[in-house]
Amino acid sequence: MPLLEPDPETLRPTATGGPAHDRVAGPWASGTPEPLRGELIALLGADKVLHKISDLVRYASDASPYRFVPQVVVVAEDLDDISAVFSYAHGKGREVVFRAAGTSLNGQAQGEDILVDVRRHWSGIQVLDNGARARIRPGTTVLRANTTLARYGRLLGPDPASAVACTLGGVVANNASGMTAGTTRNSYRTLASVTLVLPSGTIVDTAEPDADAELAHAEPALCAGLLALKAEIEADPDLVARIRAKYEIKNTNGYRTSRRSWSSNGAPGQRS
Repeated sequence: MPLLEPDPETLRPTATGGPAHDRVAGPWASGTPEPLRGELIALLGADKVLHKISDLVRYASDASPYRFVPQVVVVAEDLDDISAVFSYAHGKGREVVFRAAGTSLNGQAQGEDILVDVRRHWSGIQVLDNGARARIRPGTTVLRANTTLARYGRLLGPDPASAVACTLGGVVANNASGMTAGTTRNSYRTLASVTLVLPSGTIVDTAEPDADAELAHAEPALCAGLLALKAEIEADPDLVARIRAKYEIKNTNGYRTSRRSWSSNGAPGQRS
C-alpha cells in the first residue's frame, strides 16, 4: 500500500470474541443490588436514587485515569439528604464518596459503594459586603463565582486551571490554590466559615457563635479525639516545625501524628 494512503479498516473496531475487559462485574450488571436500592429509595425517594447500570457506569469515571463503579448514586438536594445518607451509611457500615465536578486527576471523586452527587442541586452564590465576602454553594463553578464577583471588582483567592468546570466544594476540600494564589490566597486562607455535615449526620455551621459548644455537645467523642491529636502534635516541637514547613510550601498532606518504634514481632513499642 502506498505511503499515506487511507485505510478505513484501521478505524473499525476489531471483534474480540468475548466480553470487554472493562465490563461491569456480575453482581452489579443489573444495577444497584437489594436491599441497598430499596432502602435508599425508601429513605430519600425514587427520584434521588440512580440505580440503573447505565447510571453507575456513567459515574464510574472522572478526569483521572481510574475507573471505579459505584453500587449506587444519590443525587442529594439539600443538607437533610446528606445527613440522611451519612446516618444510613454509618448505621450500615457503608462508605460514602462525594462528587461534584470530578475534575481532579487523582480519582478522589470516585468510589465503589455509595456515591453522592453534590453538583446538580448545589449551585448558587450570594454576594455580601459589596463583594468582600460571598456565600457560595459547593456545586458552583469557580468561573461562575468569579463572573459574579467581577461586577464588584473581586475574584476568589484560589485560581485552579480547571476553573471553568471545577466547583467550590472540591476547591475547599483539596485546599486548591492554582498558579497565583500560593499559600496566601488558597482555600485555607480565604475561607471564613463553612456549613458541613459530619459522618454521623450532625450538621455544623461554623459561622454560628455557639458552633463550638454545639459541636462539643453533639459529638463529644470527636471533639475529645481532635483535642487529643492537637495536644500530641503540639507536644512534639519537631513535628510542629515540619507541619508549618509543609504548609509554607503547599504540601499539606501526609503528616503523621505520632512516631512509634516497632519490635521484631511487629507489635508497636515505645514512642521514639
